[in-house]
Amino acid sequence: MSEINLKRKKSKLLIMDNKSTIAVIAGSGNLPIRIIEKLSELKREFVVLSISGFGPSCYPQFKIGEVGRILDFIRSFNASDVLFCGAVKRPSLLSLKLDAVGLKWLKLLGVRAFLGDDALLKGIKKLLLKEKINIVGPHSILNTLLTPKGLLTTMSPSEGDLNDIARGIFVLNALARADVGQAVIVQEGVVLGIEAAEGTKCLIERCLALKLSSQRGGVLVKISKTNQEQLVDLPTIGPNTIAEVEFSKLSGIALESGKSQIVDYDETITLANKNGVFIIGI
Repeated sequence: MSEINLKRKKSKLLIMDNKSTIAVIAGSGNLPIRIIEKLSELKREFVVLSISGFGPSCYPQFKIGEVGRILDFIRSFNASDVLFCGAVKRPSLLSLKLDAVGLKWLKLLGVRAFLGDDALLKGIKKLLLKEKINIVGPHSILNTLLTPKGLLTTMSPSEGDLNDIARGIFVLNALARADVGQAVIVQEGVVLGIEAAEGTKCLIERCLALKLSSQRGGVLVKISKTNQEQLVDLPTIGPNTIAEVEFSKLSGIALESGKSQIVDYDETITLANKNGVFIIGI
């Protein structure tokens, strides 16, 4: 969607409704755009703010460290719910330039601020609840967002692919205790790469040079961490993921059903079918 169209959506921010106002905190990607479109369609009262450097530029911009300013903005619209959507790269704590409220939050978060993303997000959720602000999940607005169970494409995984999926699940479950990784690429039982801070796109690109052959093969497996916070940062794919998987000649993608997200579902499945890539909800 163009910036002009996004600005048009902004004109609908204050459609009155008997439900509480939702503050959409937007990062990068298509998910924030789809959330804004759906909220407008539902005639929900909402306001949008962008994380600077990530979210759409046509909305008010806030740096990650401006916690007090963000809270003041949310309260100015009497919003009692926040919805996080879109990708945001976690910055170094030393580069955050936290305001007074942010410094207070850092102290309250304690060791959580220095652990994995899930521990940090759970801590932030508790702090928001103390501020009487509730987090709602994107899937509560987009009911087609969560991955269904079963084969979603015309292409099916082979027996070897199923073995690789099982291997990937085992590896990710082992790593979950350390709050590391939501994705892994496995080919013929060999773990080619584990997703770290770089994200899925870079994981796929990195594993291209590590493939066991130039032929199509290998599976991207994405599942939630054990006891992961389900309202923020679920494993996600979309049309761009399919393009990356096709370029790297992977066989397909396995996602945890009900605990992962497919943005632009119809387009994603159509593109996967066109390129002979399987997608399965496990």
